[in-house]
Amino acid sequence: MAGTFHHYFEGWQKYADNAAGRPPRPLLVDALQLISARDAAIDLGAGALTDSQYLLEQGFASVTALDSAPVAQATADTFPATRFRYAISTFEAFAFPTAAYDVVNAQYALPFIEPAHFPRVFAAIRASLKPGGLLVGQLFGDRDTWAGSPGMNFHTETSARALLADLTLLRFDVEDDANSKTMSGRPKHWHAFHIIARR
Repeated sequence: MAGTFHHYFEGWQKYADNAAGRPPRPLLVDALQLISARDAAIDLGAGALTDSQYLLEQGFASVTALDSAPVAQATADTFPATRFRYAISTFEAFAFPTAAYDVVNAQYALPFIEPAHFPRVFAAIRASLKPGGLLVGQLFGDRDTWAGSPGMNFHTETSARALLADLTLLRFDVEDDANSKTMSGRPKHWHAFHIIARR
């Protein structure tokens, strides 16, 4: 169906290849200015591992990169095994530990949780934050080009804010740009909520 995510999608390996070598996501860079703890972080939908590498460089003692496919295995093999774990799993199947992470980095990852499992998985992600820990990432809005794509979840601004009601919102930036593009250069209406929230 034209306009859905799958109409645009070229595969996760292609996406990781396009992302390789890019700087860390600005939202993550901003978030790390708001927290001093550097014990443990998890990078959801880690892709090319750019953000995972940045977390290691910023002094986190332990970084877990979670992805459904090992699209950056060669890069992962260069990271210090004593501080880095490359976990290959869907979000739905991953056993999120409770109160384990100072930072949960979810850059353009949360929308790919299956809608039927989203409440359970999102609750587990929130619970995996330590007290004072930060959730950093995006939810997609209901006006996004990909809204209605199978296997993805979308939210109104009201429902997105409600999901975060038990966290302290430090940033909630609304992107509603009908004249933007995807990473591969295709035109796209991005409707997204960029979030930094503290447990």
